[in-house]
Amino acid sequence: MLRFGFHRYICVVQYTFAKIAEITGGRIVGQSDLVVEQIFIDSRQSSNASGSMFVAIQGEQHDGHQYISELIARGVSAFLVERIPDMSENEEASFVLVSNSVQALQNLAIHHRSNHKIPVIGITGSNGKTIVKEWVYQLLYQHKKITRNPRSYNSQVGVPLSLLQLKQTDELGIFEAGISLPNEMDALAAMIQPTIGLFTNIGDAHAAGFTNESEKIYEKLKLFKRCQTLIYRKEDNLLTDIIERYIAENGLEGFCWSDANPANIKVIANNVGENTSTISIQHGGKKATFQLPFTDEASYENAMHACAIATYLEVDFAHIAASISDLQPIEMRLNQKAGINGCRLISDFYNSDLKSLEIALDWANQRHAQLNRTIILSDIEQSHLSQRDLYTAISNLLKQHNYSRLIGIGEDISSSSYLFDLPRQAFYRNTTEFLESEEDFFNEAILLKGARSFAFERIEKKLQQKVHNTVLEVNLNALRNNLNYFKSHLDKNTKVMVMVKAFSYGSGSDEVAYFLQHNNVDYLGVAYADEGVALRKNGIDLPIMVMNSDEDSYDVMLEHNLEPELYNFRSLYMYIEAVQRKAIASAPAHLEINTGMNRLGFGESEMVEVCQILKAHKNIEIKSIFTHFAGSEDPNLDELSIKQMAGLNASHVTFVNQMGYSPMKHMANSAGIIRFKESHHDMVRLGVGLYGFHPSNSADKSIETVATLRSFITQIREVNAGEGIGYGNLEPSETNRKIAVVAIGYADGLNRMLSRGNGYFMINDKPAHIVGNVCMDMTMCDVTEIDCEEGDEVIVFGHQPSIVELAEKLNTIPYEIMTSVSERVKRVYVEE
Repeated sequence: MLRFGFHRYICVVQYTFAKIAEITGGRIVGQSDLVVEQIFIDSRQSSNASGSMFVAIQGEQHDGHQYISELIARGVSAFLVERIPDMSENEEASFVLVSNSVQALQNLAIHHRSNHKIPVIGITGSNGKTIVKEWVYQLLYQHKKITRNPRSYNSQVGVPLSLLQLKQTDELGIFEAGISLPNEMDALAAMIQPTIGLFTNIGDAHAAGFTNESEKIYEKLKLFKRCQTLIYRKEDNLLTDIIERYIAENGLEGFCWSDANPANIKVIANNVGENTSTISIQHGGKKATFQLPFTDEASYENAMHACAIATYLEVDFAHIAASISDLQPIEMRLNQKAGINGCRLISDFYNSDLKSLEIALDWANQRHAQLNRTIILSDIEQSHLSQRDLYTAISNLLKQHNYSRLIGIGEDISSSSYLFDLPRQAFYRNTTEFLESEEDFFNEAILLKGARSFAFERIEKKLQQKVHNTVLEVNLNALRNNLNYFKSHLDKNTKVMVMVKAFSYGSGSDEVAYFLQHNNVDYLGVAYADEGVALRKNGIDLPIMVMNSDEDSYDVMLEHNLEPELYNFRSLYMYIEAVQRKAIASAPAHLEINTGMNRLGFGESEMVEVCQILKAHKNIEIKSIFTHFAGSEDPNLDELSIKQMAGLNASHVTFVNQMGYSPMKHMANSAGIIRFKESHHDMVRLGVGLYGFHPSNSADKSIETVATLRSFITQIREVNAGEGIGYGNLEPSETNRKIAVVAIGYADGLNRMLSRGNGYFMINDKPAHIVGNVCMDMTMCDVTEIDCEEGDEVIVFGHQPSIVELAEKLNTIPYEIMTSVSERVKRVYVEE
């Protein structure tokens, strides 16, 4: 299965066009002497046009070929494609024509990898691949020049993009490989060609694609067929038996570690403290003891995998011990938050190197192109470049990404200040010095990119909008998955309108709209004109349809290029008057038809008269004709749904016959997309399904939870037997209880019907039932049987309890719960 997503990633190479054609077996159309220095697959990337080659990938719901003309207009002239576009519009471009772009990209990566005769570590397994890769890098980067996958780019496209980063000066490569289906590993193994392998563990991840656990293990082991050495933990009996059989059959060297079994590295002690673990190991007659700054089992296993690799590479035990004590947690997501004075904060504390900086710059620019761009940047701690070369490269990156303000923090970047030439810049020796400064921030997109040692969390806290400590976390990865799920039900030419009305069903309009614009939806739908105006002011340039328009809003809609829904003769005449008043030559609008919803809309019998009016006012351009399903999710209403589809079709035919042109036709909502393919027409309107609610209340797990409402415990108190809780002294108990006060109430959107045991929170993976009444700003719950303390996180809804579960308790619908979350609750957006 092809899983490429939208990689914001550029590969640095240097090949002539003729060489690329030779490697990929392609045919050149255009110039053969072009030199390609960068390869990218995302048309929205901020890349230098000169020397760049765009690889057009054809996927189930994405076709890179449709962006070629746009890229040519931006100056890109080199393309690797599966089909040649109309050359009359693309005379300045050159193409390498191949039968399969992904396979061609992989062949290019195989060739590039074969030119680097260095040790390469290949990592696979069910869990921990990315963390182990990063921790190995943290242990070794001071001693070796290393290239590795950025983040978790371990797929059929992510791996070749990563491998094409290899440079002649590199001394080691570290690449992870991820699969979800049988026969996917062959291509990854051919590209990575690891000399050293690590198998992390086996678990439930991607289990659905395999008949049993053994099949999944053998598929992953294909990565190591030509390795010299395979490293593993000798603990899981099934995994160990299969690995050791595989080692014997393929003539590999095994190198293992274990707590309880004979192994190359024996863990002789693992003492878990409050915040750290003290681990003692023995290898080849030598012993070492080190402090691991984590206490959980997963971190212990990941750290020991990294230790095993470093030990195999003969890194000194003293260095391993010192470095492991400094291992940093890996934050896999970039966080977006509302900042002070109209700012947006983008926090990336993932790691501190040049490549991760480039990715973060590109990611931030794509979402906040309309704001002034500021970066607060610490010293880069992970680099083999000289200080001058490093900060010269960073200066160039900031200029390429149109940053207007730099705040540098650290001794190195401060002493290199002369290399930067931005309109605004300031430098501080440390984080404390910056926090004590008088720097002001207004209406800026602020990227916080700091090494862990600089504690940029303190800066984030200072610049964050102080509204509320309870947050609604919106997972943009889940949002993307849901968008692609619904797109998978559509023909490739069917457009997608996404509804972002009602504050994007509570998720936050601006950020969701940025995301949708970035992911190439065709239209946005809002309820009222002021919602559309706010989006325009925040840089959203997609077409926007306003569903509930009125006479007072037409002028402002015309000023901001918003497209009203017209639903009766009064709205039609009022819009015509506004267009005439502003002397606009062509004004867009949409016609709603009432086919059985019996809410807004022209009657089917009124279409001829509507057309006569429009013929007299040709400056009104009807973009679409649409209707609403009354019950597309309900099989009992299928007869009505079929009747409605026929009604829309008839109205559209009348319009086309009368007017001589054919506007788009649309009616399918989330449920209609899934249940009525014949309703897809030219465009669909995706609403609540995008936000994580299956439109037919199915148990289909293809739809992912998007929103998690989180709060925290403000106080824990002991309540004696016989004492009640809160206003009214309610629910006295016969036994002593431990009660936690949670910082959320009905002013935040928590329904009072959840009072007195009707609802519960999740605290440390255990349900804590609400006691007493939900108050305005706080709620009490029983934590007598839960190990917790003040400050612990509380899940109000998410995976458990789910919004669907809460809706059933409250005899309502999930949409009401989402849209009830108060705007005083801060929205936080996360994305891997």
